[in-house]
Amino acid sequence: MGRSLRVEADGGSRGNPGVAGYGALVRDVETDELLVELAAPLGRASNNVAEYRGMLEGLQAARSIDPGADVEVAMDSKLVVEQMSGRWKIKHPDMRALALRGRDLVAEICAAGGSVEFTWLPREANTAADALSNRGMDGEDVQDWHAEQVPQPPHPGRGEPTRVVLVRHGATEQAKRAGVRVAALVGDADVRVLTCDLARARQTGGILAERLEVEPQADAGWGERSQEETHDHMATRVIAAWERAVAGGGTVVIACPRVPILLVLAHVLGMPHERMGRLASAPGSLTAIEAWPDGEAVVAFTNRT
Repeated sequence: MGRSLRVEADGGSRGNPGVAGYGALVRDVETDELLVELAAPLGRASNNVAEYRGMLEGLQAARSIDPGADVEVAMDSKLVVEQMSGRWKIKHPDMRALALRGRDLVAEICAAGGSVEFTWLPREANTAADALSNRGMDGEDVQDWHAEQVPQPPHPGRGEPTRVVLVRHGATEQAKRAGVRVAALVGDADVRVLTCDLARARQTGGILAERLEVEPQADAGWGERSQEETHDHMATRVIAAWERAVAGGGTVVIACPRVPILLVLAHVLGMPHERMGRLASAPGSLTAIEAWPDGEAVVAFTNRT
């Protein structure tokens, strides 16, 4: 049985949309010990986006402390609580993408043996998280993991992983929907967008780059197989492109065709190429991988649409 943890989260926007920030903290329910305090600015965003980001950061911190914890998420945002509890519909695409991230975290905690419950509380009972969110709106970045509660990285001594999001190119509307999901997934991280010379991939990459407010970069290694190229040569080319992307560190989003995505998955999973066709990759879908400098990699999810 995991620990009992309480997440208190808040977010705000001065102008709505305007200067935004979130705040979140985690307590041990049995001892009332304060374990984590978090806050950060979000640039220009709405109140609802900021509230969701506070919930996501707090829930992720709780999972880092104990992946199988019983977690209560307490907020004064009726919208977030009701939407995450499944009682209210989610119409806005930005809210839908953020809620999807939250549900993924909930699923991971439940899969590890824990549970997550969302509770509404009055604003006057959420003063600690509110104070943190105001620090975020003031431009402060708070990452205060108290005492021995600092979480250990999943691969001690290996440094930070490169976070890679592979996006299969798609039609314009599919690419736009992917852009919303990618923006919610990467948050405010510095990000690179790579694409190949295929017209449809360039279009998808351009839409993603515009959404993330960066310039796309071209890497022909992510392109489709030419008539003169053997499968083995293509695989070598794609893995070389993969290694270049990982060597750049940070967060990288790659818009490309289906086969390069399958080749990367086969590579990191040690899967024979003749079996990689069993992996689904729909147009506009997302595949996320964390890769360490020593070659170790973890597939977070595949074919998310």
